[in-house]
Amino acid sequence: MKVSLERIPLHVIWLGLFPVLALLSSNLGQVRPTIGYRALALSALLALVLLVLFRLILGDWSRAGLLTSVGLLLFFSYGHVYNALRSVELGETTLGRHRFLLPAWIVLGAAGTWLVWKSAAYAPGLTTALTLGLGAALLVPLVQIVTFQIGSSSARAAKLPALELQEGEPLPDIYYIVLDAYTSGSVLLDTYELDNGPFLDSLRQRGFYVADCSQSNYAQTELSMVSTLNMAYLDELIDESNPDRSQLWPLLRHNAVRLLLEDLGYSTVAFETGYYWSEWEDADLYLAPDRGLLEGMSAFEATLLRLTAAWALIDALPELPAFLVRDLDRSAEAHSVRLLYVFEQLEQLSSEAGPKFVFAHIVSPHRPFVFDSEGNPTDDDYDWAPSDIGLDRYKAGYREQVQYLNGRIEQIIGHIIENSAVPPIIVIQGDHGPEEGSSADRMSILNAIYLGGSEPKESYPTITPVNTFRMMLGSRFAASLPLLEDASYFSIYDDPFEYSEVTNECPR
Repeated sequence: MKVSLERIPLHVIWLGLFPVLALLSSNLGQVRPTIGYRALALSALLALVLLVLFRLILGDWSRAGLLTSVGLLLFFSYGHVYNALRSVELGETTLGRHRFLLPAWIVLGAAGTWLVWKSAAYAPGLTTALTLGLGAALLVPLVQIVTFQIGSSSARAAKLPALELQEGEPLPDIYYIVLDAYTSGSVLLDTYELDNGPFLDSLRQRGFYVADCSQSNYAQTELSMVSTLNMAYLDELIDESNPDRSQLWPLLRHNAVRLLLEDLGYSTVAFETGYYWSEWEDADLYLAPDRGLLEGMSAFEATLLRLTAAWALIDALPELPAFLVRDLDRSAEAHSVRLLYVFEQLEQLSSEAGPKFVFAHIVSPHRPFVFDSEGNPTDDDYDWAPSDIGLDRYKAGYREQVQYLNGRIEQIIGHIIENSAVPPIIVIQGDHGPEEGSSADRMSILNAIYLGGSEPKESYPTITPVNTFRMMLGSRFAASLPLLEDASYFSIYDDPFEYSEVTNECPR
């Protein structure tokens, strides 16, 4: 083993893979691990190409491996050092500048090359040490990723009593469409100066029940959707003394509603969202825009590239290929493509064989505001916050996104209702309100329910999402699921389970 490790510099492969795996492991839950396959392949290929090139120059594998590792270390560490120095000033000079860091990196590269050139005597032993040491380091992110995957796939919500149907009764398709951050008509009118009455009236004319005073049960997406799809408050589902929100994710993917419907014979349809925790990749039909090996970069790959020395080249050369500029400077491009794909697929799904449970988490009108009211792409940055761009611009972007979204939703529900063999069930719901405004604004949501044209049992204007599927299953499937008391709990992102209750001022 000692001889083979001295001759084969595996450490160059380990060093090529480590930055990608480390970035993946630090973003578990935000991106799916498979998003890194292309970056892993290209990093390994870069390491192998450099290794062969330096082998031709130096004449032996050990020193070629050492020089390759020096190059990879400098390449992948550049962005980290650059970002760390951007906030460091010496007098009036900011040290985080390419004109300072690049010469330093060139000097380090030259010094490393000279040391490797002189290392013929101890290169084999150093090769063995690096192979073992970097191999052990590589296990850390690997174990984190594998452990996370196992935990995410194994945890499931407790099952509720099975539903019973009359023999021969046709099962309706069920569409649960979550419009991220879509608020109520009153907040749109009072805060955003948008009269949403025509859209809400069009839903009513289609047969929807619109709960005008509905509030979300929780102020954040993960908390809200887990509660809705498990028909319970979070204190019954998780340990709220543990601030780790990742305990929610398995309960979102394998929730009580999904399990009940799958036991009844439903197939599950889900979409890519850009947020790993809300992507049901194990659905019977998981839909995502096609991605080839040579397609433009994902947001993850763009982030990885910004942490390398390639970022200095990108900053120095403003005239880059259009696809590269788009992916690095406007990750919103991928977001808009994803939204358009979901809209198109929702219109077509009614022709697919059922019964099916369709879960569509549409990250809109939540920022980034990538469309104007007519559906034209905007020039705004990917993910700016109200504090970055001013309240007026935020309100304008949110308002126009809602207007565009309304038109698309009207088209979608028209296709679904008109083309479904069995009258479908459609839930269109905000998970919470917009970022800007009071806690009451944050909790106010759109909540519209269609039960094939029939009136929902126990419907009332202040119903909250925790009771959505309780009401729906009771109305359409005669399930014995009593409604819970409606309550709304506001919390901030950093302390997701530290709540303050928000009272609904509307009469029931």
